[in-house]
Amino acid sequence: MHAGNLIASGRDCHILASGSGKVIRRARDGRSLEREASIMRHARRHGFPAPEVYDADGPDILMEHLDGVSVADDARAHPNHLPGHGRLLAGLLTRLGAIRAPGWLPAADGCPGNRLLHLDLHPANVLLTADGPIVIDWADAARGAAAADVASTWIVLASAPLDPALEELRPDLLAAFLDHVDTDAARRYLPVLGTRRRDHEHTDAAEGARITALLTL
Repeated sequence: MHAGNLIASGRDCHILASGSGKVIRRARDGRSLEREASIMRHARRHGFPAPEVYDADGPDILMEHLDGVSVADDARAHPNHLPGHGRLLAGLLTRLGAIRAPGWLPAADGCPGNRLLHLDLHPANVLLTADGPIVIDWADAARGAAAADVASTWIVLASAPLDPALEELRPDLLAAFLDHVDTDAARRYLPVLGTRRRDHEHTDAAEGARITALLTL
């Protein structure tokens, strides 16, 4: 793989140019991304909008260069789009929940089942492209109950930090999402997934307090 200039850098990975229409996603800590590449290929084979993968070798994935804006960035520019984004996330989870996970994929703790789970499907991990929404960052993918993925997104939408201008619109986003998912099925997974996120090293006190409030409803 030919790695060119650095395009972007996140908490876990760097994105580097690699020729026309392609980029390299490289793990910052050197871990292998080959399993993540296989997960994206599996999702695409079953008709789900994941990035196209061309090759994978250790910490590098050669994949398509996606030209688009994240749902999170679109919401900042167009707050009135938030309800539509809530429905979009619900629809993506419904589609993903219909896909059986490959047998080699590890199971999600406390969420038994055989569906393919993303477990981090939130506004920053959905890109709006000319070809439609594309779900990125499959590092946390696992096998389990489809409703657990809904619970994971529910927790993020209810607790993750928002720009001050968007905070007052959080209830609209949540309502649009929850109106299009099975909340009864998802609610049983809120305690295990909520506690896990609340106790994560990157979760700040304000987000942790919102998660605690959600878990006591």
